[in-house]
Amino acid sequence: MDYVVSNIEALRKRKGITKTHIGRYCGKTGAWYGDIVKGRRRVYLSDVFMIAEAMDEDIKIFFDPKLSESLKRKKSA
Repeated sequence: MDYVVSNIEALRKRKGITKTHIGRYCGKTGAWYGDIVKGRRRVYLSDVFMIAEAMDEDIKIFFDPKLSESLKRKKSA
């Protein structure tokens, strides 16, 4: 599931969406989202659905391992 969170975070940054926006959209706080990214909080499928809505994305993109691999290559380059 780490690659799912990595994909979510990479797309969030790429789109310029704040953690606060995602948290508020989901009825939570920006710290809640930050804890998910840092691995201190488990992300549930229902959360991923809400995060996808907040980012105006199809949830399937977060589960694409090809996207995860391409993002890893960009970081190491």
